[in-house]
Amino acid sequence: MKISVLGATGAMGGRVIKSALQSGHYVENKVASSDDISCLFSNTDVVIDFSSSIATERMLLYVKKHMPNIPIVIGTTGLSKIHIDLMENCSYFTPIFHAPNMSFVVSLINTLLALVAKILPSQEFDTEISEVHHKLKKDAPSGTALMFGKTIAEVRGDNFLDVANFIRYGIIDQRKTGEIGFSVQRCGRVIGKHKVSFVGNHENISIIHEAHSKEIYAVGAIHAAEWTYKQKPGLYDMRDLTKDAVLPIIKEMCEDLE
Repeated sequence: MKISVLGATGAMGGRVIKSALQSGHYVENKVASSDDISCLFSNTDVVIDFSSSIATERMLLYVKKHMPNIPIVIGTTGLSKIHIDLMENCSYFTPIFHAPNMSFVVSLINTLLALVAKILPSQEFDTEISEVHHKLKKDAPSGTALMFGKTIAEVRGDNFLDVANFIRYGIIDQRKTGEIGFSVQRCGRVIGKHKVSFVGNHENISIIHEAHSKEIYAVGAIHAAEWTYKQKPGLYDMRDLTKDAVLPIIKEMCEDLE
């Protein structure tokens, strides 16, 4: 498979190029965030984007205008509703895969969180999400923390922005039922650590993920590219990829229990 990389001169772009070559793929176009976007879509099978919000927006506007019909994997973080809307517009004619965290294990945790949040009522269990990243990371909370929060709110039937609490300072109101609290640390060289806790009056459960190397995101992006290349036009995320991997296993386990 021929792959083009946007953000090729960045740290993550370099890791994606290395991972692509190790996986037996060919890197067709290496495009920096400030380069001509049209170069991305020349003689390639799929585009992987680990750039900046500005470069991602330029790419999506180009796709919307020229409709190159080439699958795109977007791992850039710190994107806004404007970018999501552009992805949705472009996904009508090309497959677009977007995930703030390309780790398959993180996606698996996201699936587990949906299950736990569905079973444990928000009236009895308070939800807190904490994350730690290196001091150079600019966006907060992390895209992964937001993804976890949105998943929990969705399965509970809540509007995420109605239940998310990002600010606690001074005299604060009593915690509301269903509230999802966020806390953020930016320090040292921490690659990424996320902790989601469901805290009840008599017991609690926490799910923790800690990344030891950013290579997991590059490897995950290549897997996402291989998967997205086979899909029809649409907007996809790690839940779709995980579902394809997990559902057959769950089905087999259920059959064994019968």
